[in-house]
Amino acid sequence: MENLFIFLAIAFLAYQLWQLKDSSAGEPVNKEAFVLPRGVTLKPQPLLTDADLLLYNLIRMAAQDHFLVFARVPLWSILSVEGEGKARLQVLRKIALKQLDFVLVHPGSKIVEQVVLLGEGLPSQPEELARRREIQVAVQAAGIPLIILKPDTSYTVAQLAQLFGVGDDE
Repeated sequence: MENLFIFLAIAFLAYQLWQLKDSSAGEPVNKEAFVLPRGVTLKPQPLLTDADLLLYNLIRMAAQDHFLVFARVPLWSILSVEGEGKARLQVLRKIALKQLDFVLVHPGSKIVEQVVLLGEGLPSQPEELARRREIQVAVQAAGIPLIILKPDTSYTVAQLAQLFGVGDDE
């Protein structure tokens, strides 16, 4: 009987190790130094368009005493994804390449307080619609307020401050 318990314990440990190995299995990590392939050149490119830069500056003026403002922030960098195994990996894969237009961060806690997306009107491609919907679901699931600005609207600093909840009446 004692041997049966030992056998079951060993089998259980082997199963746990197999599960751990299986969940972390993926492509092998390449430990070689990064070398730029022949024929490939890298050049800096603008982070923001002229219109985005204008809106960024207006957002900064509206939020200057309340938030830090960041542009073109990867979605994965503002969320902590907690979960088990494949479910967590599935969420991480969904949010991996998504980018937020602007993020308002509390300067003390360093926590994202609001996310600003630029509405593109009606997305012309189903992929863009799905991308925007996935961002909305993830941000709202984290309890972060989401503000979508209309691309064809001119905003004043006062209007943006009111949208962010930091107007003069606050």
